[in-house]
Amino acid sequence: MADSSWDNGGQPMQGKKGMSIWAKVALGCGVVFLLGLGGCVVLGATCARAIGKTMDGREWVQLKQAVQQLETDEGAKALYQSNPELAQAYPTEEGFLDQARMWRPKLEPLPPQMPSVFTGKISYNVSVNGGFRKVELGYTNGKGGRIASRWENGRLQMISLD
Repeated sequence: MADSSWDNGGQPMQGKKGMSIWAKVALGCGVVFLLGLGGCVVLGATCARAIGKTMDGREWVQLKQAVQQLETDEGAKALYQSNPELAQAYPTEEGFLDQARMWRPKLEPLPPQMPSVFTGKISYNVSVNGGFRKVELGYTNGKGGRIASRWENGRLQMISLD
């Protein structure tokens, strides 16, 4: 007949082998947490890569051309005349030319392809509202000059160099 008492008759208790139930629960939660965290990292990287691919670089080509034009008075004058919206930031052509002359020591040609936003040299902000496309594009060149530009529907609205 089996002993039905709770008394072990003075025998020492045997230690449980393996992990306790709480250790198993904690381990399971940790594994789930790490898998979730890894999934979030992968999803974030995938989204960032997809966003990088959607940057068509159309304004980059225009900015590259604008920077090239700023290197001479004739080019800066042509840039100002072909972008009448620049008059909001620079009311007179002569004022724009003076500004372009001050920028020249910090200007250098832009790379042929737009660098990745992950290089830290470029900032790229696009907003589209009702078919109206606004782009703010900035680039830090090798001389430490920060070129900032704003484009609305492909037209240069503002350009500056800090």
